[in-house]
Amino acid sequence: MQNYQEMANSNMMFLICGIPIILVLVQSFLFIRVGLKRTKELGMDRGTVNKAMTNSAVFSILPSLPIVISVAALMPTLGKYLPWLRLSVIGSVAYETACAEITFVTFGLVDGIGSSPENVTGAIFTSAMWVMCAISVVWPLLNVVALKIYDKTMKSAQHKSGNQNGFMKVAAGAMFIGLISIMFVPRAVNVKDPVGIVTCMSAGLAVLFLDWLAKKSKIKILSDFSFPLAMILGMAAAIISSSMMS
Repeated sequence: MQNYQEMANSNMMFLICGIPIILVLVQSFLFIRVGLKRTKELGMDRGTVNKAMTNSAVFSILPSLPIVISVAALMPTLGKYLPWLRLSVIGSVAYETACAEITFVTFGLVDGIGSSPENVTGAIFTSAMWVMCAISVVWPLLNVVALKIYDKTMKSAQHKSGNQNGFMKVAAGAMFIGLISIMFVPRAVNVKDPVGIVTCMSAGLAVLFLDWLAKKSKIKILSDFSFPLAMILGMAAAIISSSMMS
């Protein structure tokens, strides 16, 4: 059978991944066109519109840097094109890595996506690709089927709570903390993986420092982008600590 790396980096895979990305790009340009048409209907100043578009484009670059780094990190295992597709349309590095990891382990590769390429077959790679792509369909389907019901339920619960500090605000915060804890704690306390501990601690301290610096300097952009900046600093800490401990 064809080596899975040859499959992952083939021209056919490039075509398969390129088509949906092109469709998303076309959709984005159509939204821009509709938006500009609407600004004309509302009589908005073109200079103000152009400034808003420019600022939005510039402020989108920095949060996108961790995504670019994540694509590069997944390429050695999953090839050049599949990470490009998954992180360009729907997905995140944590989700995509988890899906691929679970698939590899299910096939008996105890090292997951860190397994030697010689042990990975075309069937394993194809299965990982299907898991990563198929499961992401759940979110759009849930939006179509249940978003209105969910939105009405949330508004009703907020109204019943009577104030902004009611149950729903506490519940939303608790769920977010729980989500972060699930991803953070297993690596932060795993003494067998000191690089993971250093990475988690570095990223966490970076967020606190950037928020403090933003308040001190009155530079709001530091607070807005503290999360992506902390990710980049955490990745840098992982590279440095890994090279020092190897």
